[in-house]
Amino acid sequence: MKSNLLKSLAAVLLLTGLVACGGGGGGSDYEPDYHYNCYAVYDEYGYYMYDECYWEYYNVAGEVESRELDITSDAADIEAVKLERMAVHYADKFELSSEQALKVAKNVRDYSVLEDRTSEDIADFAQKLYGVNPDAIVSAVGKAQVGQNAELDALVSEAASNFATSEENTRALIKELHGNALEANGIEL
Repeated sequence: MKSNLLKSLAAVLLLTGLVACGGGGGGSDYEPDYHYNCYAVYDEYGYYMYDECYWEYYNVAGEVESRELDITSDAADIEAVKLERMAVHYADKFELSSEQALKVAKNVRDYSVLEDRTSEDIADFAQKLYGVNPDAIVSAVGKAQVGQNAELDALVSEAASNFATSEENTRALIKELHGNALEANGIEL
């Protein structure tokens, strides 16, 4: 009986010891398990120099994750790819230089992020994108609503020279970006 009691006690102690060693960071199915690991660093002759220690993340299978778990970096990479694709689209469709296409893509992205747009935001967007005075745009659009397109045509010409492309391409770009607003206000570009 005494030997059975000792065997049971030993089994409980072993199980408790195994459970205590099982989880390094309290990971679950939804987050990786993590451990602070140290690795010896040697010089080119094979002599020990120091230990390099850092946190490593393990996946569900218990293998070290090779990629960083930096969500912000991943999101920034995705945004950079989207921005690059938008720039390629504008460059190809409107015959813009890659620099001008990237400028357009950045301005469109920045403008689309704003939820509550004020008149100052719209004026700033127009100034950055087209390189023309926002007050001149307001005046030209107001006159274009009653059929006087001379000022608007002059602004399109100025924007085309700023973009280093033709007036036709600039008009097509403006229609793509502002087509609904132009149509709603009865402006034929």
